[in-house]
Amino acid sequence: MSLYWLGIAIGLLSGVSNNFGIVLEKKALNKLPDGKKVGRHLLKNPLWLMGFICNIIITTLLSFAAQFYIGPTLVPGLEATGMIILIVGSLRLLKESIKAPELIGIGLMIAAIFFLSFSQLAIDINATPTTDFLIRASIFTIIMILGILTVRILRRKFENLRGILYALESGFMFSLNNFWIAPLLGTVDNVLGGTFETNTLILFIMAIITLPIVNYLGIFLLQKALEFGQASSMRPIQQAPIQIVPLFYFFAIFFIPPPTIYSLPLALSGMVLILISMFLLSRRAAKLEAKK
Repeated sequence: MSLYWLGIAIGLLSGVSNNFGIVLEKKALNKLPDGKKVGRHLLKNPLWLMGFICNIIITTLLSFAAQFYIGPTLVPGLEATGMIILIVGSLRLLKESIKAPELIGIGLMIAAIFFLSFSQLAIDINATPTTDFLIRASIFTIIMILGILTVRILRRKFENLRGILYALESGFMFSLNNFWIAPLLGTVDNVLGGTFETNTLILFIMAIITLPIVNYLGIFLLQKALEFGQASSMRPIQQAPIQIVPLFYFFAIFFIPPPTIYSLPLALSGMVLILISMFLLSRRAAKLEAKK
């Protein structure tokens, strides 16, 4: 098995672990009394802890391994294929009702993932960072933070959309996480080995500061989203920015030309399908929240 296909396989396995963990976390949340769904009470729940281990610890290790082999662009798409596990889990474990719009939305998301995967938008994480790259990475991070703040303001204004907006905010956090994993993996060997330039050290420091923060907030916000909506809806909504953002940093930050004439059309088609999927799923989630 080539290293490329090994990375593909690890990325798919990461998605399975991630979504199975979401199902277990949601099941644990459903069993907790009202007002005790997020906080120290979860740490005492074995089912939630098992979901946390799958969703965060195992998934993180697998995601790092996949990015090491194939870079950060394709990994989010591969991981999202695990939503099939989410569908089965929602039906069998959570006893949730999945209707036609949700099935169509999830089906479109999966189709979008295949488009993105075959676009071959791979990134060499070992490329030497330049000053221009640091500037672009910083601007990207600031733009993402502004997006997060906008979603937070909207959440306070539209209470009936809290679940959707919590899920989107979590998605922005994990989009930052997915981006900064690549600079960390690309610089850690040089920094620990003592053979690095100033740009490499700055990028490494920025990564180790950013990653713990966005990971923690992404986890917390997803738990809040699961309070207000079904896992089968909240998870795909969270995935929308996670899937779209890699297209932006592939072209605007890494400045990598499309590898084939089909790469850009496939990538754009995937983006459109994700947006349609998000629309279908968010409408269903909003109706569910309005009934609460």
